[in-house]
Amino acid sequence: MDNCFIDITVEFLAIAFHNILYYSSVYPPNVFDTRRKYSVVVYRCRHPEVNQYIDLCLKSIEECLKSGTLRRLEFAVTDGEYIPLAKFVFDFDKNSVNDENSDAYLVQVEQNLRAFCLKLNTLSGEFIKNNENKSFTIFLHTNESMAVSMGINADLQEFPFVEIEDRIEDCEKILPLRRFELRDYSIDTYVEIK
Repeated sequence: MDNCFIDITVEFLAIAFHNILYYSSVYPPNVFDTRRKYSVVVYRCRHPEVNQYIDLCLKSIEECLKSGTLRRLEFAVTDGEYIPLAKFVFDFDKNSVNDENSDAYLVQVEQNLRAFCLKLNTLSGEFIKNNENKSFTIFLHTNESMAVSMGINADLQEFPFVEIEDRIEDCEKILPLRRFELRDYSIDTYVEIK
């Protein structure tokens, strides 16, 4: 797997996760710092335990990307009973054709990442109704051998992996966010609202 793709994707997902937390009001706004990335204001949570959880998830995501086994990632904002209110979905597809010279300086990639952040901002009031007791969970869709290898990886020992059964869930609405190409991959992003 292309190291450039992995680095950019992990950095993008870190920004996306923190911004989803901010815009869905999982935590109060005063626990977030503002920064600039992709020429727009983005948010980053200051809470050490939240950051530790996200960082461990990102390490797991990086391992899955390196092995080429990550098909889908879901960032679920849940209610007090851990029932998803909204799922932010990131689907990864390998492109069969890739032009090495296309977007060599990653200008289009940066524009797409900026557009994702701006779209997330505009949808903030749309996807989650006010709910006082919110939380979040991150789901990785990978294969069984990758789950086993991550389970025995010393760097990921403190991170709990729980296998869940595949099940089809109904959602009321799907809001597309962005589809973009990044090296050999396409990433589709959308929100499933319960």
